[in-house]
Amino acid sequence: MAKMSTSEQLRAVIYTRISEDPRGLEAGVSRQLEDCRKLAVDRGWELAGEYSDNDISALQGKARPGYDELMAAASRGQFDRIVAYGLSRLWRNRKERAEAIDALSRTRISVALVKGSDLDLTSAAGRMYAGILGEFDTAESEIKAERVSRAAQARAEAGKANGRCPYGWKRVYQRDEQGRVLDWRDEVDPVSAEVVRSIVQDLLAGITLRAVTTRLNEMEIPSPGGGRWIPSSVRKLALRDLNIGLRRHRDTTYPGAWEPIVDEADHMKVKTLLGDPRRRTQRAAARTHLLTFGIGRCGVCGGVLAVSKKGPAGRKTSLYVCKEHGCVGRREEWVDGLVVATVCERLSRADAAAIFHADDAALAQEQSKVVALRSQLDEAADMYASGTIDREMLERITARVKPMLEAAERLARPAIPMPDAVQHLIDSHDSRAVWEELSISQRRAVLECLGVQVILKPARGGPGFKPESVELMWEPRRPT
Repeated sequence: MAKMSTSEQLRAVIYTRISEDPRGLEAGVSRQLEDCRKLAVDRGWELAGEYSDNDISALQGKARPGYDELMAAASRGQFDRIVAYGLSRLWRNRKERAEAIDALSRTRISVALVKGSDLDLTSAAGRMYAGILGEFDTAESEIKAERVSRAAQARAEAGKANGRCPYGWKRVYQRDEQGRVLDWRDEVDPVSAEVVRSIVQDLLAGITLRAVTTRLNEMEIPSPGGGRWIPSSVRKLALRDLNIGLRRHRDTTYPGAWEPIVDEADHMKVKTLLGDPRRRTQRAAARTHLLTFGIGRCGVCGGVLAVSKKGPAGRKTSLYVCKEHGCVGRREEWVDGLVVATVCERLSRADAAAIFHADDAALAQEQSKVVALRSQLDEAADMYASGTIDREMLERITARVKPMLEAAERLARPAIPMPDAVQHLIDSHDSRAVWEELSISQRRAVLECLGVQVILKPARGGPGFKPESVELMWEPRRPT
């Protein structure tokens, strides 16, 4: 906040702003501040305060804490004059400028500019002049924004990535004799591309996002930002359409000018997997048991199962129990053994793969349609680039083909992808041996893919395990 003085001199405050300062050096603000201080001293004004905003644009009406403090102090009559480097440092947004001119005129505060004339906002002529000058500033910003937007559109149409080189590739620059950049292309970086592929393969194998994240951090592989990995960044990396060579700009998809690093079928599977609303999101650390978190249910009240330790000290036994009311309880080792034996036996049969059979012909037809529709968009883009068709015709073709492509992509994508672990169990001559090699998250993924529900019913007939008191129900999640 500004510090006020009791002096009778004209009280001035300084406002500085720079819209872009990616390195956080504040050099632009410092230079403005130095020039504004000199103007105030030369005019003989008392400096009553300084306000600034760094790396904040004024065009889009973004929050400017320094500016908000300035206007609050103005409403309290704490100064008589605002000193700024240029009018564009104060305002570029039309609405904000009009409101400020009106507010400052009521408090009889005017503006002095290092680069420009003084603006007497107490007079109609001064307010008009400030509004006209401000319109030039706003127009300049809007024209610049249009140029930036058009350049981004051109990069998208050329299939080039926006901003820095995406993780998985490395940027190669083409320079002239003076070393100036003429063009660039993104080539596959073998090391980081393999990290992306490993993430996709782990997820398709049934390994959880948190487990994948833990693996990457334990291997001390730097994240794209250089720090530690977090599950959200792993998820974002796995879902990027960049991975299969597609460039999205606003609502349009363009073929990328870079080499894909993930198989398109695997990409569709992982997008479906991570987008499944039935996907459980509990912490991986909590998934240390096969039938907790909803796979196992109480046969009395329908509640979920939890694990409880029962018995004397040193000889406690793990039991699955009804989490809500304790209606049922059964030794974890016995129930898991029955479930595993049943699942492995079913997946070892010759017809195991038939459990998951879908209409492959229909799926293949939709996948072919996706390829054909993308080819139409590519051909239209080439015709526009060569001048054969104009922009209006390109937009008409895109508007017609795009909804058809989106519909075909939905139908060409399996609703629930089969984890790789399931396929390994089906293909193996010893499904039990393969099962023993799976992590707990992979084993749970197999049960979820099979739609397994394990119901513990009250046991009758004395101590010991009663297999008939455990009911297994399953409904494999077939692709649609």
